[in-house]
Amino acid sequence: MNRNKNEPMTRYWPGAITCRKAGEGQEESRQAVLSLSSEEPCKRWFGNEILCHDAGAINLARLKEIGVVLFNHNTNEPIGRVLSVELDESQRKLRAVVEFDDDEDSDRIYRKVKSGTLKGVSVGYRVDVWEDIEAGAVSSNGRFTGPCSVAIRWEPFELSIVSVPADPTVGIGRSFQMQENKENGDEDMENKKQEAEPMDGTAEKIEDTHDDAARQAGIQAERKRVQEIGDLCRQFDVEPEEFIRDGSSIEDVRAAVLDRLAGQRKPQQISVQADEMDKFRAAATDGLSLRAGLAVENAAAGAAEFRGKNMLRLAAECIERESGRNTRGMDDMELVRAALTGTGAFPGILSNVANKSMMQAYQTAPTTYQLWTAKGSNTDFKEAVRYRLGEADELVKVNENGEFTAGTVTEGSARASIATYGRTFGLTRQAIINDDMGALRNLPNIYGAAAKRMVNKMVYKLLTDNPVIEGKKLFTTERNNLNNSTDLTVAGLGAMKANMAKQTNIGGKEKLNIQPAFLIVPVELEVQAAQLINSVVDPSKNNAAVNPFANRLGVISDPELADPGAFYMAAAAGYAPTIEVTTLNGVDAPVMESAVQFDTLGIKWRIYLDVGVNLLDFRGIQKAVK
Repeated sequence: MNRNKNEPMTRYWPGAITCRKAGEGQEESRQAVLSLSSEEPCKRWFGNEILCHDAGAINLARLKEIGVVLFNHNTNEPIGRVLSVELDESQRKLRAVVEFDDDEDSDRIYRKVKSGTLKGVSVGYRVDVWEDIEAGAVSSNGRFTGPCSVAIRWEPFELSIVSVPADPTVGIGRSFQMQENKENGDEDMENKKQEAEPMDGTAEKIEDTHDDAARQAGIQAERKRVQEIGDLCRQFDVEPEEFIRDGSSIEDVRAAVLDRLAGQRKPQQISVQADEMDKFRAAATDGLSLRAGLAVENAAAGAAEFRGKNMLRLAAECIERESGRNTRGMDDMELVRAALTGTGAFPGILSNVANKSMMQAYQTAPTTYQLWTAKGSNTDFKEAVRYRLGEADELVKVNENGEFTAGTVTEGSARASIATYGRTFGLTRQAIINDDMGALRNLPNIYGAAAKRMVNKMVYKLLTDNPVIEGKKLFTTERNNLNNSTDLTVAGLGAMKANMAKQTNIGGKEKLNIQPAFLIVPVELEVQAAQLINSVVDPSKNNAAVNPFANRLGVISDPELADPGAFYMAAAAGYAPTIEVTTLNGVDAPVMESAVQFDTLGIKWRIYLDVGVNLLDFRGIQKAVK
């Protein structure tokens, strides 16, 4: 049913009215007893509507406190007040006692009601909570069968004596469903409302003397328009109310619906909640990780429960949860074998813990290459090309004839490739039975750290091997990036900085003015380099001369630099990269996979890393040798 369940639109429901007679010797009471509503289905644009009359379903506070009687739902024409209102639970009807005012207009309506000319009653109400009942389904209170919409929380706030019912053939007046009150309070019931079905047949028939052929034709045309708009909007989950109110034609609605769908359709987001087995694995993984001494942020719910369980108890619980088997009669060997060869919960939990250990070790390994090298990514294992544009030719003066001279742009390239590096290791059946948490934590840990140190070693080996690039060695005096007989002093760094700034582009015509960012030294020179860079004065001078390198360079010390007399000055990788660490599709951490094999009494893991260390350029680095 295509309806906004929170729609604020005022709705109207027909009822019946009976005037009270004055007792003998009493003044005319001007009171009437009204039947406001029942549970008879009423046909709306979205289908059958039912007002639930269970105790607690109707909020009568507003009607009791400030209830007013209107004529034809015109808020500018009050004709009486509500004296009392109550729910008849046995008949499932809402009844009220009202009193008409004695002014001229109110008295006129009262006389017509008393004479029997007006017997139609309609209640204005707002629905707060709907219950949609599909075809063949039954409502929550068991009394309504779909298809229908049941108002299970609703509030009446005014009632009206109506002159033009939708169906004059029944005793209870049925008014057309009306739109929201306009700002000036005027409402056109006959032109704005949709026909409602009869609710019951207990009241007398009301004569409608104003039905003529033209009016009937207009009503029929409006009914057809409303029905077609409702059917079209229902198909595309669009609210029809605004189109019905503004008198839109079916062609206008069709165009508006298409425009709205084109602008509002968005991809659906599907939320998938974890099942109980997933929650168990997450809790067991985090609990076992905590027991192994690993850092766990935002541990899964229930992790503390598994923190005190040894691996054998965890294996037993995995078997019982997955297969329902009783593990009490199993010995340790049988228990481990069944857990490792089952559907994978136990091996998966062990692998998750091992992977956490490996990743933490990889991330915290004390390496330095990542501080100054560039990062690269290849999509496959083929050798990739890194192109570098050089300088363009200088602009030249245009002669009197306006002729331009063609220029050229010089470019260069470097090669970048990757390879796979890996090892296998395992956790034996004995380690599981002995609850050897050290093996579970330490084996992946040391291999994760080893992977990071491997890349670090590859970077510094490439740096110190002085490989060939663009036809020459990386460091040469000809390239002006090898500084012989240079000390680690302000003067020595000044000479290296000047040589880096004078480096030219590929064509050798433009000075690049590259500025250093890092001072890379062997561990033997770390203290001296730190003192030099952190001092505001030149340590080699006695006259407190200013140190221009104070806090200007990042000091990097690494034991892979074996020559204690050689050090380097490097530019930032984002500006003038020298060495690139290239990975496969940007995955810069090792991958660890597990397998339970027939020839292995335990669980086996393999760890591998797809990586390459590639030399890109010589212009962003300087080497000094004492």
